[in-house]
Amino acid sequence: MVDSSGTSIFNHVVFPVVNGVSILVCLVAVILILRLKLYKKLVYRLSFYQVLSTLAFASVMQMMLINLYFHDSPSIVQGLCTAFGFLALYTEWIKLLFTMWVTFHLFCFAVLHKNL
Repeated sequence: MVDSSGTSIFNHVVFPVVNGVSILVCLVAVILILRLKLYKKLVYRLSFYQVLSTLAFASVMQMMLINLYFHDSPSIVQGLCTAFGFLALYTEWIKLLFTMWVTFHLFCFAVLHKNL
């Protein structure tokens, strides 16, 4: 469905709700990890970093919705698109780094039976 401005209802309803829910879930996970002090072991710390990077990515995606409301002034949209594009790419690389780090650590621990 498309509204009168030409943007889809997905951009105005589904995208913000999904990002909001993912931000809330990540915040609850961060609070639980800190409250239960699960960050003392390396595996839990790596999972904590993964949750933090997911929280950062979901926050950047939520901030990208600002572009929907500034579509009348191209200079603001261009600057915001550049900034949010950089942040989205940067947080994706961070997520990839932590995923590779967790995978390597779990491989060494499970297959090679070495505790890092």
